[in-house]
Amino acid sequence: MISKQAMSTNNAPPLALIAAVTAIGFSALHMVVPVLPMLAAEFDRGPAQVQLVLTLFFVGIAAGQLVYGPVSDRFGRRPILLLGLVMFLVGTALCGLAWSLPVLIFGRVLQALGGCAGLVLGRAIIRDVSDREGSARAIALVMMAMTLAPAVAPAIGAYLAEWFDWRAIFVLLGGLGAVVLALTAALLVETNTAAVPLDLVGMARSYVILLRAPAFLYFGLCSACSSASWFVFIAGAPYVLSDGLHEPPSTYGLMILLPMAAYMLGNAAAARYGPRAGSGAVFVIGLALSVASGVMMALWCLGDLTIWALFVPIAISSIGNGLSQPAAIAAGLSVYPRLAGTASGLIGFLQMAMSAFGTLAVGLMPRTDALGVVAVIGAAQIMALWLGLLAVRRPDAALRGSGEQLPLPSGVAKPTTEPAGN
Repeated sequence: MISKQAMSTNNAPPLALIAAVTAIGFSALHMVVPVLPMLAAEFDRGPAQVQLVLTLFFVGIAAGQLVYGPVSDRFGRRPILLLGLVMFLVGTALCGLAWSLPVLIFGRVLQALGGCAGLVLGRAIIRDVSDREGSARAIALVMMAMTLAPAVAPAIGAYLAEWFDWRAIFVLLGGLGAVVLALTAALLVETNTAAVPLDLVGMARSYVILLRAPAFLYFGLCSACSSASWFVFIAGAPYVLSDGLHEPPSTYGLMILLPMAAYMLGNAAAARYGPRAGSGAVFVIGLALSVASGVMMALWCLGDLTIWALFVPIAISSIGNGLSQPAAIAAGLSVYPRLAGTASGLIGFLQMAMSAFGTLAVGLMPRTDALGVVAVIGAAQIMALWLGLLAVRRPDAALRGSGEQLPLPSGVAKPTTEPAGN
């Protein structure tokens, strides 16, 4: 339970609703991954071209998050979130009706642009109604709950494609998106009570302010590298299983449940032990565990490429990510609390941009073995640990527990009231 001091009961929406709006975009991402080799045959295109179904999804999420944060800081979380969910439904319908690969890719970009509204604004809503410690725990609980949907999404997508057709995936996503839109319209009240004026110069200035804060930059890039290590795996694993191990799509759909469950375990541990041991300690332990798992994967795959050589190490890495990500995100949002929406969008942009770069790199690697995928994953994990250590050594790092946040520099409009919980 989140304490009453940590969360304002007047405006706080149900955490289940926040988990749903956060999960819808990633459900769309993961549900299609197992059928990427199938789409190559369907549209008679090479794997590198079909990979754009995934890579440009990341680009769409990254681009959308640069807009949603500042706009929601000015106009409120609720109307912008509803607009994003509508865009998600339009993109889903276009994907289901796609008659060519370019049309499918365009629909996926719209899906991403709409779905990322929940990812950005879910975190910002939590920060609106929570203090720094409360937001770290709430984010951990929401991330654990929302992982359930992406966890089962690959298996659902694989079996829908095998039993019916790959288009059935988008029929299901459309129905789920409509339900989430209806619940959001009915249950979500506005949580942003401290609006920041919106203008193009001010928007650019807000991003510059955040990027010039070393604590924000280190935590944001650390989170981005951790995310990239995971998304590189899901981009490369289906092809390694299909081309290297000759497994059907359902194998990926079932085996991916292992690291998804492990991520939930890491989130649960972060929520339980973070307040006791300190979020900084949990953060560093998670990053170190991920690096150790990368070494394990490399050694195992060099000796004998099997399904378990891929999925056991990535499950251990997922525990580490589950420990480190909530603290990294909460710390990044707490550097300038009045710019929480902008900060959330910028963190999300860094995560998706780094993931897009990683999946693009994987697309150039051989697909009959795992060595290229393992190399990119390991590089991302090592970078995350290095940046994380730089972050916690900063005297202004939010994880140090000083209880202070940086004031807004001159030239940035200050709201008349503090966000709830500050």
